[in-house]
This record gives sequence, C-alpha cells and structure tokens, in this order.
Amino acid sequence: MLTNRLHVRTASTRGGFTLVELLVVIGIIAILAGVALGPITNGIKQAKHNAAMQTGRQIGQVEFSYSTDNTANGNAYPSDATGYQIAQDLMNANYVTDPGIFNVSGQTGYTAPTVGATITLNANCVSWSFTCNSISSTTGGITSSASDLIPLVFFDNGYGKAVSGTLQAIPGTGVSETYGTSAPFGTDGAAVFYKGNNAIYLKAGLSGTVGQITGFISSNCTDTTTYQVAP
Repeated sequence: MLTNRLHVRTASTRGGFTLVELLVVIGIIAILAGVALGPITNGIKQAKHNAAMQTGRQIGQVEFSYSTDNTANGNAYPSDATGYQIAQDLMNANYVTDPGIFNVSGQTGYTAPTVGATITLNANCVSWSFTCNSISSTTGGITSSASDLIPLVFFDNGYGKAVSGTLQAIPGTGVSETYGTSAPFGTDGAAVFYKGNNAIYLKAGLSGTVGQITGFISSNCTDTTTYQVAP
C-alpha cells in the first residue's frame, strides 16, 4: 500500500531536533512565561495587601475591646509615645497573646520580641502606627467623639513610622510621611484600619509619599482635630 512506502521523518529517525526548532520552542516558552509573570506578580502583591488589611482589622478590633473596657478614661483607645509601647500595653493587659499580630510578613529589619517571664517588644517588633489624641500620655487615646473616618491604625512601610508625628484630620492631606523602600510594600501604598471598623488598602497617588494618598482621610470627614501618630 501507498502508506507503507511513505517514509515519515521524525525527530527520532533523524537524530533529534534542529537548533532552529529548539530556539523556537524556547522562545515560545519565554513568551508564555512573560505573559504569566505579570498576573502572578500582581496576585502576590494583592495577597500581601489583603493580609495586611486583615491584620489591621484584628489590631483595630483589639483596640476597640480595650476602649470598651476603659470606662475610667471615657472609653478612650490606647495611647503611648510609640507604636510598640501601645502594642506592649495591649499585651500586658492580656488583649493580645501573640506578638506576631503586630508584624507584617516580609518586613525588612524585623526582630523577634524578647521572651522570658513576659514578652517584651521593641521598635522592630511592631510594623504599625497608631493614632492618638496625645502620645505624651498613656491616657491620651482618641475618644468616641472622634470621627469614624479617622484612621485608627495603619501600615505603609519602613515599620510604618510617621516622620511628622501628626495626623492632620483635613480631607486629602493624609499623613506627612516618607516611604521606606523595604519589603513588603515598597512604594505601593498603605494598609489602613478606620475607627468605623473598616479596613482598606490605599494606593499611593504620588511616588514616595504617604501624605499624597488619595482618600487617606475621606472628603466626608468633618473632624478637623490634629491627632498625633505613635510610630
């Protein structure tokens, strides 16, 4: 039959693929990898943003529990000179048992707390900044009169440290602060938890500054108090 006379020349019968064929296959694989890389990278970033939002929500709810019990000080939220001291206060009062909640995974410079009879935090254990009425007093936490649109706790990068130390409650001004360039967010934006019990990840409007994040404080906010930030 005719089919028996055909000689099918395959890679196996001719001793392998040619260089051109190999380059074509490699090129196709490289193109497919490049197409897939963008969505994968964006997916990883989104997962980090979502995880930070959920962590911020957890910390904010812990602060809410603290304020509910703090009847002696008008149900004020916790306050102290720095964020890690606020975190330590929450741990000392048994509102938090796992200090890992205060760290954002992938944060450059993180150091573990000292574990002994008690757990002792340091500045590099806590990635978050906290909003207060006054950071000069442990009783200077924001009160129930503060707008629900005021950020209660937030993390941008570089341990979330506020440079200016103040949070202007004027719509659009946000917080005057310089980005770190370390993991996990780079100059992407900030994870924010608001007093009204909602968490959000805000993208940076201008490269390099948190102060220009659109919507850090909503345009609907009528609270014009200048709050202090415990970094």
